[in-house]
This record gives sequence, C-alpha cells and structure tokens, in this order.
Amino acid sequence: MNDREKRRDQRRTKAGKDYDTADLGNGMEQATVEAVMRAIGTLPQDLTWEEMAPSVIPVLPRRRPMPPAGGEPFRVTLPPGVAVGFGIDIGPAFLVVGEDVLAGWPIAPADLVARSLGNLEQRLAPVRPRDLFRQSIDGVPVRFLQTGLGCASALLLLPADLVRVFGGGPQVLIAPMRDLLVSLPHDVDRMFAAWLMDELASMDPNGLDLESFVFGGGVISYERLPALDSHTSGWRP
Repeated sequence: MNDREKRRDQRRTKAGKDYDTADLGNGMEQATVEAVMRAIGTLPQDLTWEEMAPSVIPVLPRRRPMPPAGGEPFRVTLPPGVAVGFGIDIGPAFLVVGEDVLAGWPIAPADLVARSLGNLEQRLAPVRPRDLFRQSIDGVPVRFLQTGLGCASALLLLPADLVRVFGGGPQVLIAPMRDLLVSLPHDVDRMFAAWLMDELASMDPNGLDLESFVFGGGVISYERLPALDSHTSGWRP
C-alpha cells in the first residue's frame, strides 16, 4: 500500500467508513454488498433531520434507476447544470433523500442544499493534489481522485476546491463513479473521453449518468460527449 492509499484509508476510518471493499483495479475500490446490507440494518427507524443533517451530502445522478420502493428522490439543478440528488451517508452507501423524507423534515429545500454543500466542503478539506493517482492510458495522461469518502465526483459542485486539488489550468473532467473524479488534458480526443467515461462507469453498479465538464480558471461548464454505438463502444485510440 502506497502513501496515497494509506491517506485514503485514514480518511475513510476517520469518517466512519471502515468497511469491507472490493478491488476494482488501478487503486480503485468499492464497498461490498455485505457491507452495504450491514449498514442498512443499523439505521434508526425515524430518520430525523437533527440526526441526519451531519450526514447529508449531494449525490450526482446514476445510470441505473433507483428502486421504486424508495419513492421519488428530491433533486435540484445546481451549477454547472447538474440535476443533483441528496444522500444520507450510512458508510458504504448513501440512503437517497426522497420527496417524502424531505417533507417530514422541518427545513426548506434551500436549507438541505446549503447544509449538504457545507458538509461536502468540510469532508473534502483534507484532500490535496498529492492524493491524485496519475497514469497514462494509450499515451493520454490521466489523473484520478478517489477520496475514500464516497464523494469525489461531487467536487464538481465546488469550483474553488477543484482548483485546490486539480489546479486551475484548462482540463476536461469526467465523473464515472460517486467516489471517482478524472482529469484529462483540455485538448483530449472527446471520443477517448466518452470511451473512458463509459468504461469506468460500467464497472460500478452505481455508475454515474454524466458526460464531461470543461474546467479552467475557476470556471466549469458542462459539455456533451460524442455518442458511443456498437462500432465505437469498444473503441481505443
């Protein structure tokens, strides 16, 4: 285990995320199904705002639909134009905040947004550029961030923290998983970016349903990627 992975494990333990994980390769991990089920079994029956507020963070949309039994999730569009949901962190997973749950809390939607972003900023405060994993894929330099806190992707909602971790230079960002954010060169072949996004997101049952983001000078904007079809889904540069 290298220093970067040790720091990630230390953050995970400090945040109460000391659970069993499965190795996805390239230093990436995800919680096991058993760990998720154990965490769900420890939840209190009444999810009061007072108890849940410190654990609420924004979560980005995933590819697979949520189970219908969970009810309609509450979402709001936040800069840079992402339909953001909200989750209660239960360790190895997030319990989605639904419309019904929010209606039972003594807060307005704006309070939920503000508290979740504040929680996110606090969680990501220890993350530094040294936590990035660098790799060349077919000659393209790629930087990966996996925090161990389950929320690297949501860094897209905090431009100032993006600059702190990834630097303010021009780059393209993709977020294939909840705890994975990837930086590519600003002039990267967008077909390569589309392929890499699809390749990584498909590895995770909770893979995210996003495209790409152009970032530079503290400004982030949404950018559509070219579509992959049967001829390009296995594409490599």
